[in-house]
Amino acid sequence: MTTTLLWVGIASLLGGFGHVILAKGMKIVGTTSVGSPVARTLSSPWVLLGVALQAAFFFIYMALLSREDVSKVLPLTTLNYIIVALFAQLLLAEPVTPLRWTGIGFIVLGVFLVGRT
Repeated sequence: MTTTLLWVGIASLLGGFGHVILAKGMKIVGTTSVGSPVARTLSSPWVLLGVALQAAFFFIYMALLSREDVSKVLPLTTLNYIIVALFAQLLLAEPVTPLRWTGIGFIVLGVFLVGRT
């Protein structure tokens, strides 16, 4: 189980960071009006890095599912909510209000409770 927790932690970090990097890239793509939106998206290093991080998350997740029950692995990935909020605040200067943190806390608590049943 320790190995599973370690890999879920790594996957959650990669996935959460990937979400934020992808958002950063798409914000840049969305503010540029020169050229095709598809070409801008596919040539953005931020978007490509975000996609690569998301792919890494997905492959680790698949490996975890080959060894553990989905009902055990999926609840553990709620770490993504915390990681995304932290990185969005730090890297994108997004406001994460106390109310939003409370909501994230309730989501994590709810998933924890469901996972224990």
